[in-house]
Amino acid sequence: MVSQLSRITAVSAAALMVTGLLAAAVPVAEATNTAESGVLRRAETVLETTDGIQASHVSLLAPMPAGTPPHTAACDSIGYMRYRSADGPADPQKADSVVVAQQGTFGNAYNSDSVARNTVRAARSAGRAIEYWTLARRGNCLNDDTGFDAAKKAGDYRVAVDYYYRGKEVDGRKFAGFTAVRDDPFTAELGLERTLRDQYDLMLHELPDQRIRQSKVFCDGISMGGLVTGLFASWDFDGNPATTADAGHNQCAGFIAQDTFLPSDPLSLKADPVLALVSGLLVGKTHQAVSAGFRNGTLPRTLDGLPVTPPAYFHLQRMAGLAAHLAPGRESDLLRSVPKDPALETLLNVVHAPSYLDFLAGTNGIRDFRHTNEALLGTLVDNNSANIGLLHVNVGAIAGGPLRPRTFPLPGGLSTVPVIGELLSVVAGPEKRVAPASRTALYTWRNYNDVAGVPFTSPGQEVSDIRDLARQLAQGSPIGYWEENFPLKLLADIILAFGGARDGELANIRYENAARNTTKPTLTVLAGNSPVRTVSAILLPKKTITVPGYSHIDVINAAAVQNDGRLDPSGRHVADFVIANTTR
Repeated sequence: MVSQLSRITAVSAAALMVTGLLAAAVPVAEATNTAESGVLRRAETVLETTDGIQASHVSLLAPMPAGTPPHTAACDSIGYMRYRSADGPADPQKADSVVVAQQGTFGNAYNSDSVARNTVRAARSAGRAIEYWTLARRGNCLNDDTGFDAAKKAGDYRVAVDYYYRGKEVDGRKFAGFTAVRDDPFTAELGLERTLRDQYDLMLHELPDQRIRQSKVFCDGISMGGLVTGLFASWDFDGNPATTADAGHNQCAGFIAQDTFLPSDPLSLKADPVLALVSGLLVGKTHQAVSAGFRNGTLPRTLDGLPVTPPAYFHLQRMAGLAAHLAPGRESDLLRSVPKDPALETLLNVVHAPSYLDFLAGTNGIRDFRHTNEALLGTLVDNNSANIGLLHVNVGAIAGGPLRPRTFPLPGGLSTVPVIGELLSVVAGPEKRVAPASRTALYTWRNYNDVAGVPFTSPGQEVSDIRDLARQLAQGSPIGYWEENFPLKLLADIILAFGGARDGELANIRYENAARNTTKPTLTVLAGNSPVRTVSAILLPKKTITVPGYSHIDVINAAAVQNDGRLDPSGRHVADFVIANTTR
């Protein structure tokens, strides 16, 4: 029994790591799914057409159920970014294939802008019209993008600085603050059931012919999005075990995992009668208590309620991207405008302290040095700068002044240490990291394709274009890059579902490990330098594809053309897989 209980603990820990950021063959449908979507109205807006790829935003009116706590009208809609060949069919059911992608923790639909474009581009080169849809969870409605929209319209990032940090109004609207959503009861309704139901309604409305969904629609997820996709496949959407046409796995032709895995019951707890009973009782009761805590307000409802992940940090990344997009070479004054909130300062210290002495003393932090706007963004996210491996994007190299090694929390380059090297690299990544050493130099940035000769990195380790990242982070409405007010209910539901909870809202997890054990095709693409590959090794399928040099976020953020002259392998693998496994 001790070993059995330890399996429950182990899987919960692994799930928590991946979300950070993170049997038998499944039966086929017995009949056509006749369920109707909850979507009432559709609107599509073309945002841009570049290099033959059209990007549009699709908004679907899908009101929340009666009895839901008060919320804005925007929260009664769901949406997604639609990427397709500009000369391809307008009707998605006539496309050669469609990828439907769930985002990771904190991720909003624009988070996958690069891989969406790269997949469509790779398919175009093969003569195929693939569509790539990046889903925005309903919590996107809680973002206030007023400042981003106004700044882009004015061509001046300081308009957003004034709105978010200096209390200035834009068109009569004033920013309510980063903690405004923290206690909103509506966020307690944004759990796993809501997320899966929204995806199901979206797919039924946009692709009403189930034969098409089963033959050329591929369900995808990055990081935590892979966990959501695995649970989607296992969900019984009509609650009737006698019917399977409505099952999540029968809405997809195949499954894709991008630096993640796709289970609903990773350690097969439900296959063991004793573990099934124990997990159902213990973890199920825990789930009931946790859900009640979110709804009555005794538990924090968003990540803002936790001291380690303030929304102000992800907002700062977006602001740095906006500044780098509009004025990349200008000396940054952004951090001088950002208030010193204790939670934000703590996280900045963890992510950017060069040494333990600096961490304890609060010295030589990111605020203490001069950067161009582009260099500030690079310093915030790059694999050779930031101290948390799961947040890395490999966008180039800092330049313009003397540098010193980073040794907090661990020095880089530890992956070569025998036996434990890869495990040690989980925390801060395997690459060497450096920090500014001069308070007078103006630090600049060398893009991913301009790092030849840099001593602490190499062209094979830099894979994402900082200009693309800046453009994506600068995106305001209708859908941005980060979901700043991420609901803890979703995270808790996933972890407790993996621990065996099958009560209440989780009772419809019926087809255990449907995506993992399916006879349908699956693709798992892993980042070579990501902690996911190491920490989740026992949960990954035997057959995977590893992309060398990529960090966790690079699998969805990599540049279209890599330093070896080839197309982004992440997007290329997805396109090749989809083309090979589309059956009509």
